[in-house]
Amino acid sequence: MSEHSEHKNHFTPNSKYFTIVVYALLFVIGTIVIYKFIGNLDTTISFLGKVIHILSPFLVGAFIAFILYPLVRFLYAKCFMGICHIKSKRIAKWLSILVAYIIAIGAFAILIVFVAPQIYTSITDISVQFPIWFESAQKFIIELEQNHPNWAKFLDYDQINNYIQSALPSILNYTTTALSNIIPAIVMTSMAIVKGIISFLISIIISVYMIADHKNLFYQFKRVMYALIPKKVVDSSLKIVHESGSIFTSFIFGKALDSLIIGIICFIAMLIFNFPYAVLISVIVGITNMIPYFGPYLGGAIGFMFILITNPIKALLFIILILVIQQFDGLFLGPKILGDKTGLKPLWVIFSITVGGSLFGVLGMFLGVPCVAVLNYILNIVVEHLLKKKNINIPPCDSNHHI
Repeated sequence: MSEHSEHKNHFTPNSKYFTIVVYALLFVIGTIVIYKFIGNLDTTISFLGKVIHILSPFLVGAFIAFILYPLVRFLYAKCFMGICHIKSKRIAKWLSILVAYIIAIGAFAILIVFVAPQIYTSITDISVQFPIWFESAQKFIIELEQNHPNWAKFLDYDQINNYIQSALPSILNYTTTALSNIIPAIVMTSMAIVKGIISFLISIIISVYMIADHKNLFYQFKRVMYALIPKKVVDSSLKIVHESGSIFTSFIFGKALDSLIIGIICFIAMLIFNFPYAVLISVIVGITNMIPYFGPYLGGAIGFMFILITNPIKALLFIILILVIQQFDGLFLGPKILGDKTGLKPLWVIFSITVGGSLFGVLGMFLGVPCVAVLNYILNIVVEHLLKKKNINIPPCDSNHHI
């Protein structure tokens, strides 16, 4: 009887209860950590700022590696292993990295040495032309009033003149402020570059090793993931992360290449037709082209306003040129480069641009589409999983043939 009671009171380890205890402890610790972070928000923000500052060389290095890796992969596969037929994969890899960094540094040097001074000169010239343009506009309104007094029934000449006169000081003030801030900004940026040159060199070295050793980094990351998380969850997560990254990077790099080509075409066409401010406007057109749908028209409108100051006829011809370039981009170049990278319908593209722009400004307009495309992909996976669990099959609709 006593032996039976001793056996009954003996503790037997149980993995199920042990797991419950571990999860409970993690939950309690997590709750305490979250409470501490929220309760001392200023301290938390300061702490995170210090952590980011310490890790900044690695973060910058990761960003450089992220930007240059597609170019390195292209050079490795197509040039050194493909065209050059280099037998040593190690040599081909390091040559690809070297050439990619030379191209990146060369492009940055061209931008600083040639493009930036041209842009500054164009902005300065435009600021000088503003008073002349406003004076011409006022003269035109006065002559219109003298030659067509009957039009006063439809046009309030005094109000138009007041608008022009009130707009001039504000535009001049804005332009003067912008120009006066450019030089200090350049000086401050130069000083920051000088101060952070060692950190930047470290970031470049880190990015080189991240690209060269990316397979081993991913291997170590996967080992940790599989050790801590169930295999099925890790398999699904890695697939989602890989596909999401592919959607995001494909759109960004594809759109960047498309916008670069459009900017170059715009620049060449403006030189051929002798349009003013060719460099400045082409840069603006190329950058705004990164925004789907609205971007090309935004860049065209800005360029039209700049050219209108000096030559109204050429401004109208510029609009025709932009329409032709955008038709070429929309019907031929864009589909060739981008294809259907996002899988989003036009309504969702407009939604992502609008919401992204309202929340995060210009950067949100640039990144809104790929971010929504990634969310759309993940949401589709979740919905398909839930429908499959409920054994529900909804056939896709054919919106092209039905209304």
